[in-house]
Amino acid sequence: MAFVIAYMLIIFLFTLVTALMGKIFGFDSNINYSGVRFDIGRHKWDTLSIFMVWSFGTIFTALLGSLFYYLFSQFRSTVNLANLVFLWGAVISFSVVAAQGLLPCIEPGERLACYTNLTVVFAWLSIPTWALYVLCFFFMAFLLFFSIYTSKPFLSFSYSFSKVSKTNRKRKYYFETVILPYLIGSGAILLYHNFTYPSVNFHIINVVYIICIGISLAVSFLVININDMKSEEVLRYKNLQTISPVLFIIFVLLLIFFTATNKGFYLPF
Repeated sequence: MAFVIAYMLIIFLFTLVTALMGKIFGFDSNINYSGVRFDIGRHKWDTLSIFMVWSFGTIFTALLGSLFYYLFSQFRSTVNLANLVFLWGAVISFSVVAAQGLLPCIEPGERLACYTNLTVVFAWLSIPTWALYVLCFFFMAFLLFFSIYTSKPFLSFSYSFSKVSKTNRKRKYYFETVILPYLIGSGAILLYHNFTYPSVNFHIINVVYIICIGISLAVSFLVININDMKSEEVLRYKNLQTISPVLFIIFVLLLIFFTATNKGFYLPF
């Protein structure tokens, strides 16, 4: 539930801030969870508006990931499951940012499936394909660098130091607490999209997002032995062993909201 909550909030906020930036440039924005559609009216796209509107979601998501990681760092000692949402939020945000650098390389130019956000910006600026691959390399390098240090925060949630005191135990705990929820949560998200937001384009983009999250977690898992855990670093989150009513309520409310607004809505200003 923590994974799904963080994922759905980040995707929606990505769309919302893109719509808000479009509104600043005079475009009416029809928003739903799967994306934003602009009514251009008498306004026209130009280089400035293209760059600001279609890159702002990625910039915001990078900042949001930094905020999530900061909140986790500040409140991690408080045994509250909101910290698990914050940590997942950081991982997902940075993975989405990396995916934005990857999408233009999958379909360079004005092709339908991935023609959104940074793909639009790079196509408008006529960036050559070789340069797209260079940019993609830096986006993915950023994700991999962050991922090296991701496993230790997740391991700190352990309710017992013995669970994470050795490499094989770390891997077992990481699989149970991180990778398994990621697999189940990703399946639930894709299934929900299939029934509520069946757009093929949206499916493709989310599959790329989920793959990037998986790459991040795989790197964390592979280098888990470099993160030595000390007894005092284990936060002993015993509440991970039970279902949280608060997370469950938030989870259900998000599903209801995104299902009810699947036809989209306009900003009231």
